Parts: sequence; C-alpha cells; structure tokens
Amino acid sequence: MKKTLLSTIAVMLILISFYFGYMYYNGPKIIEGIVSKNIDDNGKAIGITTEFSPEDTVYFSAKGNRFWIKKAQVVWYKDEFKTENRFLVEDDIAISKGGYFSTKLSVPEGLEEGYYSVSIYVAGKDIIETRTEFYVKR
Repeated sequence: MKKTLLSTIAVMLILISFYFGYMYYNGPKIIEGIVSKNIDDNGKAIGITTEFSPEDTVYFSAKGNRFWIKKAQVVWYKDEFKTENRFLVEDDIAISKGGYFSTKLSVPEGLEEGYYSVSIYVAGKDIIETRTEFYVKR
C-alpha cells in the first residue's frame, strides 16, 4: 500500500513538472505591450495612454517573459490591422537589462490623425506575442 502511494505521488509530480515545463516553453514569450508618452531607463512605460496628439512621441514597451528571448521585431500599423497597412517594421529590438523591449515612434512633421496599432514578435517568428492600439487626435 505504501509503495503504491509513493509511486502514484512520484508519477503525479513528474506529470505536473512536464505540464508546467511545456506551458513555460510554449506560453507567451513577450507580454504586456503598452503605449505611453515616455519610458524609464529600463524601458518600462511611464505615462500610459492610448490617445496622443500628432506632435507626440509614441513609446511602445513590452515585458520579456522568457530568459532566452533577447531580440524582437516591432511592427507599426496605420488604420486596420492588416499586412498592407504596415508602415514601419523594426527588427532586432534588444531586451533591456530591466527585461523590457522598447522603441518609439516619432515623425518630425507629426503623425496623421487616426487609428494605429503596434505588435511585437519574437525575432524570426511569425506569431504575434502581444498587440496594442492607440489613437492620434488633435
């Protein structure tokens, strides 16, 4: 009886370990994509908002969720979230020492009014890790 109970517990612990290992490896690698008016030295968002004026700089920040992910690709969209609406693709965005991927969007003549979105991918992959939307208004 005692041997059976110990064997059952050992098998359950092994299965639970495999489950959590699988979820860790296959779960989201980059999370919490946020747009803001500024970022700190670690790349974390400060002044979180989804409304900007045309002359604002839009900062995008996302938290790395896996220690082995060091580079990302950030894609900016104007209007609908479609491939043909991409207007800026930034490759090789490096993770900061604080664990954030961050970049900014600034146009000298000002952004056009309207709806925008930004998404982030692990470098070399086609799966969106996180995406956020924002508006530019006068």
